[in-house]
Amino acid sequence: MRILSAIYLDKDGVTKEIHPREITARIYENELKRKLYCPTENCPAKISFSSGKTAHFRTWRFDEHSRDCLFYFDRIPMSLGRNTTNIISVEITYNRRQNALQDAFVQMNLTEEEKEIRQKNRATTGARKKERAVTNAKRNASSIQMVLFDGDLYEDELLLRRRNISKRFVDEITSSDIGEIRLIMGNVKSIQQLGEVAEIVIENNKETITVVFEEAFTAERLNSSYLKKFWSIERLVDQHGQVQFTGIGDVRENLRRNRLELAIYMGSDFRVNNWDMFVLVGWFARGDLEKR
Repeated sequence: MRILSAIYLDKDGVTKEIHPREITARIYENELKRKLYCPTENCPAKISFSSGKTAHFRTWRFDEHSRDCLFYFDRIPMSLGRNTTNIISVEITYNRRQNALQDAFVQMNLTEEEKEIRQKNRATTGARKKERAVTNAKRNASSIQMVLFDGDLYEDELLLRRRNISKRFVDEITSSDIGEIRLIMGNVKSIQQLGEVAEIVIENNKETITVVFEEAFTAERLNSSYLKKFWSIERLVDQHGQVQFTGIGDVRENLRRNRLELAIYMGSDFRVNNWDMFVLVGWFARGDLEKR
């Protein structure tokens, strides 16, 4: 879908509306690429520039518009069979991340009996999905050369394997998780505020990982409402003692500090006791948590 303007966000956090006639392909590549956003208020989608006979903006490939955005659209997955070599993993959408965080919190609080029932149900569901996938692969085994994507034609770049979110308790993390996106679950052991953000140590069965929020987090404009709010987690720990943490990010090994780290990039990608931190701050401000 063609978009007639974009919001430019410079390194100082200043925004400016830009129209296609104001830029060229060279200006875009050298100065504006990865710095343009959807003009709809509160929509997080990145925007790219397309030059040519009729220059225009379009949605950055695989980015998602908010559902109330004028430019929102659905992408339809295509299964192309085992002979397809160019399969692209779609980024995990906002709704899928939120659903995964909700499910992780439920998982953390299941009884042993509920865990056993849940495991049996998932085994049955998994077998059915595998059977359907084999059937679909056979049905779509024919070669497809081109796909219409967001109004543009791309050759041999075919949608798509939806990227799964693998969940791990802290003590379940292995070397195969290093360098991967994971949803990590544990209890808050400590929190140290560092300027606008913090480092949070979470643990499970005496194993720990440190949650970090680095420059990419503070530079993201959508995270501005989370900066300088980490005191709320510290207060929650003081009031409730045990606080459960669920968060989606990159698992990595920090050899210099001899520790595992979970790097989180979006404020909406982690929760404490299943509460978004921005919501938590509001509850503290109104005194609502004392009633809970």
